[in-house]
Amino acid sequence: MSVFSRRKPSPAIDAPPIASVSASGSVPTLGRRFLAWSLELAIFAGSIAGPLYWGGQLNQRAEEPSTNLTPVLRVTQTTLAKSLGLSPRSLPQKVTPLTNVLWSIALGLPLALAVAHFYSIGRYGRSWPKQWLGVQVLALNGKLPGWRRSLLREGGGKWGGPALVAYGIWQLSGGFPGLLILGGLSVLALVGENLTGLGNRPHRSWHDWLAGTCVVDQETGAIIRLSNLWDEEAAPSSIAQNASQALILGDTYGGLTSVVLDPASVERRRHRIHPSGLGLAVGMLLILGGLAGVGSYHLFTVPKSVNEAEETLYTRLVSTLTNPEVDTAARQAAVLALGNLSDDRVAPLLVDLVAQTDDSQWLDVLQQALMAQGTDAVPALRRLNQSLANDLPRQNDVGQRHSMTLRLQTVNQILAKLVLLGPSDRDANLDFSRLHLGRLSSNNAEFILILQNQDLSGVQWRGTVLNGAQLQGSTFFSPGDDGHPDTYDDNTADLSGADLTQASLVGANLSFSRLAGTSLLNATLNRTNFTLADLTRVNLENAQLIQANLSQASLPEARLSKADLTAAQLPGANLEAARLSEITATGAQLSGAVMLGISAKSANLADADLSAAVLEDADLTGASLQGANLSDANLRNAILRDADLREVWLQGADLAGADLAGAIFTVPSGKSDQGFVTATPDFLSRHKLTGVDFSDVQNLDPEQLTFVCSRGAIHPTCDSPVLN
Repeated sequence: MSVFSRRKPSPAIDAPPIASVSASGSVPTLGRRFLAWSLELAIFAGSIAGPLYWGGQLNQRAEEPSTNLTPVLRVTQTTLAKSLGLSPRSLPQKVTPLTNVLWSIALGLPLALAVAHFYSIGRYGRSWPKQWLGVQVLALNGKLPGWRRSLLREGGGKWGGPALVAYGIWQLSGGFPGLLILGGLSVLALVGENLTGLGNRPHRSWHDWLAGTCVVDQETGAIIRLSNLWDEEAAPSSIAQNASQALILGDTYGGLTSVVLDPASVERRRHRIHPSGLGLAVGMLLILGGLAGVGSYHLFTVPKSVNEAEETLYTRLVSTLTNPEVDTAARQAAVLALGNLSDDRVAPLLVDLVAQTDDSQWLDVLQQALMAQGTDAVPALRRLNQSLANDLPRQNDVGQRHSMTLRLQTVNQILAKLVLLGPSDRDANLDFSRLHLGRLSSNNAEFILILQNQDLSGVQWRGTVLNGAQLQGSTFFSPGDDGHPDTYDDNTADLSGADLTQASLVGANLSFSRLAGTSLLNATLNRTNFTLADLTRVNLENAQLIQANLSQASLPEARLSKADLTAAQLPGANLEAARLSEITATGAQLSGAVMLGISAKSANLADADLSAAVLEDADLTGASLQGANLSDANLRNAILRDADLREVWLQGADLAGADLAGAIFTVPSGKSDQGFVTATPDFLSRHKLTGVDFSDVQNLDPEQLTFVCSRGAIHPTCDSPVLN
């Protein structure tokens, strides 16, 4: 590629005629430069996307991945999730061994390619795509860029700068957390930066201006101009004869337009460390060494500062408390005073006192003191709670059992009050896992956890006993600092494996919460929000879920026998292999729900919306589906024996292999389910089976065939003279 100018060279310059030369044949200059950029981007993106995709595919196909992510992958995953607002639900914790390997490649390969790219640009002035397409990067003095210019050009200006600009716009413009928006902004920023050379002379992109470099043609040494395809008047007509010298051509305004550089004549100098740089490095090492020495001295030789006054006060209060000659009032005052000390020895001491007394007055005083300690007392209270909960079932002595129950009630009352402090005054992720906070009764005393209309977001309850808890209207989820739900900083409760038998969560918000393996037997969950919650293998037998919202909730292998789901919302929910026998779900919304292989014998699904639901291999024996919407549903091999299918909508449903033995399509002759009242004919009902294919349905009797054929259904015998 040669040099272009709007006027002829000055006669004073002995310049040979110049022309457009394409090192790659017919590919134009702009095409070669842009294609090199595209190939560099594609290679880098492919090194990430390829291993990442195949690792994910292997993980999805595995029945039960059992390997933990490597520490490096775990840290990377957490960092990216926080930066990009990824959903915690999309982050796998268990993977296959091969997935670990592939994802490690997706992390290491692009880093290796980036280092190789920077080195190649700095040392040789070209990457593989640039070499293949006949272009090279040089400094304006005709030398190779070197590592500093390479980092500035490639890392700062060409790739890193546009990516940071796109990320900033994404965060400030309200596009967060949409990853498609971020991707679009990144592409626009990268392409836009690469085309910045269109609006300046001598037509160098911004990253070249930043690094003091230019892109030249390897054959001619001419600066490649991005405006070549649009500036037809500037196209030269002859080829450069002597590309080894620099040509300076003036335009109508004078001054430098283009410089021809000869890559063949570039002096490949060795990279040496300048003496001043060596001195600076030595000086920095000495400074850092001195700071490290001072820090080590203070860390290992200087004792922690202790407030002597507080130490003296602590000693006196403990002496008063342990002195049997001091009256009870003074000792209790000492306990209250201890509670106000910020000393990490206080909470364990007070909890030990709780474990040694069953006097109600002393327990009240200790409770006040521990409340003053705040959440710092939780670790000691956890230990006592677990100890008492383990020993209580094995205690046969009635008196000892009563004393232990009183202590456990006191501990639980303190923990409940600490939760009531609210997220701003307590730890963001208070951990109550594996504690016993359920109903406790002893003589006339009873403890029931009551946390109604409270913000419980972020509190962890894994394996906690919460039977009988009153949690009406409480919220277990908040979107975090970014204000967007389903991102990494969400404060989500974890109730996996908890015992919430007979608990009340009416109107509670459990969106995105984890309740895998949780017992909600006989729980009251009316109007509770379980949107996108993980309810894998949950026990909801006999639970009340009237008008509950379970949109897109995950309920595989859940037990819901005899549960009341009247008017519940379950669109897109995953109920694969769930047990739904004898449920009441009249008017429930189950459109698009995955109900593969469910057991729903004698279930009441009258007027339910099951459109586009997956009911393949479902057992609906004796189920009531009167008036239900099953249009476009997948009922392949479903068992509908003795099911009530009156007034059911089946347009577009797949009934191949379905068993309809004894299924009811109409009230048998001579019977009426409305007494003496004659029903008004429903003319729309005649179209509910129109066009429905019953050809592959099993066990249809003649009466059923006559009915479905009269309603416009499709079956090989519908045109038979016998039926007509």
